[in-house]
Amino acid sequence: MAVPEFKDCSQEKILECLDLGTITGEIPVSDVGNGPKDYRIMEVNSEYSSLNEKLIRFDVKFLVKNPVLSDKQNGKKIEVRLHVDLEGQKTYRPSNPTYPIETRAIYYVARELSAQIGIATGKTNYADLEKCYSIWICTEDVPKKLQNTMTMCSIKQTDVIGKADIPEEYYDLIACIIIRRGKESENKDIFDFLNGLFDGDIPKLEEYSHIEWDETFEKEVETMTGYGDSLYQKGIQQGMQLGMKQGIQQLVRNLLGNGKTPEEVSKDCSLPIDEVLDVYTELKKSKHT
Repeated sequence: MAVPEFKDCSQEKILECLDLGTITGEIPVSDVGNGPKDYRIMEVNSEYSSLNEKLIRFDVKFLVKNPVLSDKQNGKKIEVRLHVDLEGQKTYRPSNPTYPIETRAIYYVARELSAQIGIATGKTNYADLEKCYSIWICTEDVPKKLQNTMTMCSIKQTDVIGKADIPEEYYDLIACIIIRRGKESENKDIFDFLNGLFDGDIPKLEEYSHIEWDETFEKEVETMTGYGDSLYQKGIQQGMQLGMKQGIQQLVRNLLGNGKTPEEVSKDCSLPIDEVLDVYTELKKSKHT
């Protein structure tokens, strides 16, 4: 429903294209595959970092065979893959920091593309680059006029002077898909399906999938919270971490305000001296102002 390469594919075909051995979550995995030898591809790392770039952490990453470009060149059996990053975003417009989700998605997919060539992969041939998708499912704080909308941002050819016949696969290498959910939708496709997915509603999912569900899985669904609640729990955990950090900072302020030295506070609270000094510096600045 979202990726054009699979528009004309059956569910069975899509399942055949998925490389289950590459699905990774937030926990980083090895660059070296540890599955059966007949795996088509190695596991992919869910973290990218370098000395010059910010560490980013993908929610879910996986590789999938590109049904459009694979098995079509001169009768030779080839395989071209799509790199997919699937992100669950609780808020469409985060308040802190303030940035467009679309901009973040483009950055993520650009990093996914650049990681295919370099020291880590040993590849230097730009012709080997494979298309990357970053798909963002936004669930809350979506403006009313944008609810139940899906947008794709991708690279398109624009002839400024004259006309050039350039194969699309040469430049169509990154795409971001932003899915903005709403409370109600007349759309009986992707948004209705997502409602079932987020609610863990098996009967609703079966309206869109003729895949038979295992009885054990159905029983597990009755007790699981669904993808939507998993995002909610993720937000709760982040909030708790932020609250704990603020509470610790307030404790440090109180101790410093009562005459304790930074070194004493660091020892008494088992905190790194750098963290205590940061609070100490803020206190001094606030007194001067």
